[in-house]
Order: sequence, then structure tokens, then C-alpha cells
Amino acid sequence: MDFSNGHTALNRNRPLQQIFFGAPGTGKSHEIKEECQVHEHYRVTFHPDTDYASFVGAYKPTMKEVTLRDMSGHPIKEDGEEVREERISYEFVQQAFLKAYVAAWRQRKNENPAPVFLVIEEINRGNCAQIFGDLFQLLDRNEDGFSEYPVHPDSDISKVLAKEFKGLEVADAANIDKMYAGRGVVSQIMAGSSLVLPNNLYIWATMNTSDQSLFPIDSAFKRRWDWKYIKIADGGKDYRIKVNGNEYDWWEFVQAINSHIGTNTSQEDKKLGYFFVKAMEEDGKKVITADRFLSKVLFYLYGDVYKDYGTTDAIFQDGNGMPMEFSDYFDESGKCVESKVECFITNLKLRPLGETAGAEDMDGGEVVKAGISARVNGIKVGTITSALYNILQAVAESMSYSQIVEALKTHIHRDREIIKTIPSAEGYQKENGWYNYKPLASKDGKTFVITNQWKKEFIPQIKALAESLDVEFEDLPQ
Repeated sequence: MDFSNGHTALNRNRPLQQIFFGAPGTGKSHEIKEECQVHEHYRVTFHPDTDYASFVGAYKPTMKEVTLRDMSGHPIKEDGEEVREERISYEFVQQAFLKAYVAAWRQRKNENPAPVFLVIEEINRGNCAQIFGDLFQLLDRNEDGFSEYPVHPDSDISKVLAKEFKGLEVADAANIDKMYAGRGVVSQIMAGSSLVLPNNLYIWATMNTSDQSLFPIDSAFKRRWDWKYIKIADGGKDYRIKVNGNEYDWWEFVQAINSHIGTNTSQEDKKLGYFFVKAMEEDGKKVITADRFLSKVLFYLYGDVYKDYGTTDAIFQDGNGMPMEFSDYFDESGKCVESKVECFITNLKLRPLGETAGAEDMDGGEVVKAGISARVNGIKVGTITSALYNILQAVAESMSYSQIVEALKTHIHRDREIIKTIPSAEGYQKENGWYNYKPLASKDGKTFVITNQWKKEFIPQIKALAESLDVEFEDLPQ
């Protein structure tokens, strides 16, 4: 459907049932929100205790205020007012599925029914077979987007639906009945004796791949959904980590830590997405404080990512080369030790925003990781190294290694080697003077890394290289 305004016709290219999946913090829920927030939608979050009743509906005790009556049935009055009290009664309470189902069918009174969304957050944190039960059969949609096989609900649900649909006239009832060999399915739906998902009911869900072991989804369930992978990417929000009086670029941190996670665990689903932490507004900036970084990021890294691998990576060492345990980030009173948090960040070779390299960063006359502020190929960068990396990443698969070398020689004039080949990306260990991030591969299959030693004087040459290769390079304010 074209969701730009209310009542629209069915667009078969829009998945009726879709699961957005990826690493935590990639913006899956946000993407769904952007699509459906202007339309009627119902949201539910699955968890280990979610069952059919809490997804569909069930009888529950509810409090009702009633008038007290005497033995003859007359209202009891005090000071001329009827005496009332609250009593417990049992009523059928609809949950997210039934609410969305009823709303979608009510839209069918229109020739062009508006879309209704049922949004399921964390779909694999619940036992889908138990939660969906016989509704599983409804997920098979025909070519017109309706359930291929109607389901007969129990008597309680049937009574509720008959009441909800009483007097409802479905505009395209005749056409719908034709899909079922003229069996009068619409009248059965309105009577509550049959369940059929209409083609304006969208069921969209999110799934963190890092949680996929909680309740594995079987293949029969999987094939009834479209799957959309949300990759880790720069969110473009200019998030900053504020720690120990300095600010560090959040996206640079995400790229750097994900490189280590990938190398150390070989698990993509353990990586961090751009929105893994929500930055807070502070003095006109989007800031992740040291406390928030500690409680969100470091707690996740120590408690979930590295718990089975050990924190032997050098990024977990203090300035004296001693390992930092999670407790070391807190002082005796339980407050965050910001210098330790900053040590972890600088172990990833990140520089504070706006800082220029000093004498201690000189290596053979070259400045290591000279700072800039730019967006390259849509990705925010803070160093010449990361700028060059993103330029080459954009073109590597379409160029041979010799073509890449020739382009570098043409636009960047220096004696020091700019890139070099390595045997393979697997098992590559960081080397002094070379960028410690995922190696690149050229069109002809050669794997290579780039140097991380630059002076600011090279920035115009890097920009010229980007222009020659038709890669976006946009200067940003510092």
C-alpha cells in the first residue's frame, strides 16, 4: 500500500507479514514506527510468559460499580442517593491481536480500507508456536492478501466478534466470497464463526539476532514472513560520548568496537547498532555520558559479549597493561571512574573530537590519525584514516587492486606506503602504523589494509581522490 494518506489500494509489493531483524540498536522499531505511526496500530511485546490468552484475549476479572438492592430488588438509598459498591465480575478482554483484527475488518466498510498494523516487538522472546496456536494457519495469505485457510475460533471469541461486527457491512463482500468458492465466508466472519486475516491487516515484528537462542523460530513459521535485515549503519545524529572532560564521536566508537567484537567472537549478532544507547540532549548536543556509557555499553560488553570469550583483548587493559574488570570502573562509593572509561575508549585508538595530534603522536615524521570532521559516502568520519577507509570501501568491489593503487598514486603524493596486501582478513592482527579495522577486498580478490599515519596537509588530496572516484565527501562543522 501507499501509506501516504488514509484509504489506499493494496500494493502487493508491501509485505503483509514482515520481521525486521538485526543487531541490537540498529533502529528496527524506529523503522516500523516511521511506517505505521500515522495509521491505526496495536503494539505488543513478546516475552517468555506471553501466551495465546495474552496475545488474543481471555476472560479476566474486572471491577464494576453496581447499585446495591434489597431483597425485593429495589435500589438501596441513603440520604436520597443510591448506594453503590464495586464488585468483581468476569469479562472477555481483547488483547492486541483481536483489537487489530477487529479494527482491520471495520475498515472494510470502505471501498478502499485503510491499513491497520499489528506490531510485535521481540517476536523471538516468546514461544511463537504457543502464542499463535491455531492462528498460525491464518498466516498463509492468498494472492489477494487474505488468509488462505479460515480458522474456526472458540465460542468465547466467536461471541465477542459477533458483537463487534453486528450491523457491519463489508463493501467488497461479494469479491471476498469469490475467493472462497462463494461459500459466504464474509457472513461467517461477521458472525464470528470464522477467522480470516484481511489484506489491510499488516503484522510486522522485530527480532534482535542476539536473542535468537531464546525461542528458536522453526522453518514453517519463518517461511510465512518476509525478512528485512537492518544493518549497522551511521544514524547521522552526531552522538557524542562525553567522558572525563572530553568528547568522542559515537559512530567512530561503534565501528571500532564492532571490529573487535567481530574478530574476537566471530558473531555479527553481538555487535552494537548506532541506536544501542539513546543519547540525551545537553547544551544543544546529543550526549552519551560516562555513567550511561558504563551502564549500557560496558555492562553489555562484559556481561553479554565477552562473558564466554574472556576479556583478554588489549582494549580491556588499563594504562599499566593490567586487566580492567567491570568492577574497576567504579570507585568505593559506587560512582563511575571516568578516567577508566576513557581509558577503554582510547584503547580503541579514538581521539577526542576537535583534538589535533601532538608530538607524542609523531611516528617517523607522520602524524597518526589526524582529526577531521566530514561525511564520506554518507558516513560521518573524524580522522583521515577513516575517511580514506570509507572511500576505498565504496569502490573496492568494483576495482582491481592495481587500479586502486594507481588511483592512490595519482591523487595522494607521499613516499610512505598507503595500502598493502595481507594473506586474508581472517585472523588479521593489528599492526603499528596500519588501520585496525576490517580489511578490504578488491574486485580481483586481493585483501588489503590502509595506513593510519597522516598529516592534515593530506586532506585536500583525500578529497580529490573521493571526487575522482565519484564518492561523496562533505565537510562538516567541527
